[in-house]
Amino acid sequence: MRRHRQIALLGYPGVGKSSIAHHFVYSQFYNEYDPNIKTNLQHQCVIGGEQYDLVIVDNAGSDQYSINHSDFDNSDAYILIYAIDDRQSFEMVSKIRDKIISTSASLRIPVVLVGNKIDRKDERVVSTEEGRSLARAWNVHYIEASAMDLEAVKKMFEKCIQSMNNIDPTDNELQETSVKTRPNENSSPASSPLSSRNGFNRKSNGNTAGKDRSKPTCTLS
Repeated sequence: MRRHRQIALLGYPGVGKSSIAHHFVYSQFYNEYDPNIKTNLQHQCVIGGEQYDLVIVDNAGSDQYSINHSDFDNSDAYILIYAIDDRQSFEMVSKIRDKIISTSASLRIPVVLVGNKIDRKDERVVSTEEGRSLARAWNVHYIEASAMDLEAVKKMFEKCIQSMNNIDPTDNELQETSVKTRPNENSSPASSPLSSRNGFNRKSNGNTAGKDRSKPTCTLS
């Protein structure tokens, strides 16, 4: 039985949300997107031996002031992204998280914090320790990555699924910075016959506007 999950990518404009989403779904890196178009990408994949139908919400250029409530209410988990070469984007993720929490029906929200653009290390203004400390304060996974690195991109979504399923992170095969979640931090999957989405943060059944695109199955071990 496939599990249905919606994952929202949120962050300051220009941090690489669209590049990450499209690289994950299409296994190709594109660096140019219309920053004003929000896109819903539909993707089937296997993670940890489980089959998933994912809806990936790419909010494009949205910031904490322009994100719609539907982006929160219908999403099961969040990848909050900043760029290591942009201090303002790092400060923005805390504001976005505060907005998610303020509109959430649950106190336990699966989140992965991502410091993107590590291919620009010479322009770094946000240290690894700052990102790690913020993730530790939130008790969430933290990954530094480049949207150009497909394996790192896949890892972001794998960690999202782990957070939703309350799986302890034990995989140290890839070079990453990960903050361990507490054993009973997240809710268990819903058992509704109509949907196996967790619904951690869903308040309503409103539709999320945007383009819908799909991609064949992938497998993440």
